[in-house]
Amino acid sequence: MYVRIYVYTGVWMAKRKLTLSVEGDLLDEVKGIVAMRGRSLSSIVEEYLEYLVFERWAETLSEELGLGDLEPTTDSEISGGQA
Repeated sequence: MYVRIYVYTGVWMAKRKLTLSVEGDLLDEVKGIVAMRGRSLSSIVEEYLEYLVFERWAETLSEELGLGDLEPTTDSEISGGQA
């Protein structure tokens, strides 16, 4: 079971344009995938960038609290943690 955590900062930032260079075939494939999902390429990229920032925040917090790696590495660790 995975839990998605949203952190509300109360601050809304203005959107800014970003220019990326991507292989043409890859871009065509991804555009097809996001269209089938009813999403925009911008929303997918933004979601991934948010994930990277959250991942860094979670790793830093884990280190500060002495928790080590927060992600289970085996199925038994996942099921062993459930009551």
